[in-house]
Amino acid sequence: MAIERKELAQLPRFEGLGKFVYARQGDGVRPSTFTLEFFGGRVNVEVTEEEALSPPVVGTMFLVSGTLQYNSFNGSVRLIANEKRKAADNDSLLTDEQWGQFVAGLSINGVGVVEAKSTTSMSGQTFSKATLKWYGAIHEFRSLSPEIYHKVPSVGSYVRFKMGLLVGQERNQNHQSVVVQKPSLIGIQLDQLATGSVPSSAANAAAVPPKPAAPSAPPKVA
Repeated sequence: MAIERKELAQLPRFEGLGKFVYARQGDGVRPSTFTLEFFGGRVNVEVTEEEALSPPVVGTMFLVSGTLQYNSFNGSVRLIANEKRKAADNDSLLTDEQWGQFVAGLSINGVGVVEAKSTTSMSGQTFSKATLKWYGAIHEFRSLSPEIYHKVPSVGSYVRFKMGLLVGQERNQNHQSVVVQKPSLIGIQLDQLATGSVPSSAANAAAVPPKPAAPSAPPKVA
């Protein structure tokens, strides 16, 4: 399915079924968050201050979805939960369908444009990278696997992509150690931009004016 223009003006979206681990209240600089454990790792999901003050029981399962916001300063991302629904009091109460959602892990999907793509060889090793631009962000993905890199189309191509999160620690401007979440590229597919144009045959028919009717012969004079 072609990429609609309105999709290009939307933030990447995430969804997944995760287990509540703990809450952290905002401090005026960092927002309030829930730490949720998804299949494959733990990530922070931004919540309201009221939710952080009245956290659920540890182990509560939540189905969450929302948008991803990018920090151009350090290349990290924040997950903003637009919808959060309790799925079960603990993982032992999940249905088979919910277990399937949990095992699928956290899913982050978006659309964008390939801005750059290159490889560099050094000391017998090849390092591949690609830069994608999407609404609100432009990010360079480094150390791509050969499988992912070969799927990245040429510069200027429109793509649908899937991301994961790499969680680590960095020092902020106040020299405090903070947890950061940075995107990793785990899937990409070439797609076309929907133009809304009419089919070429119909366009050609509309572009060529109809031939004028031949003038009628004058009446014969007896």
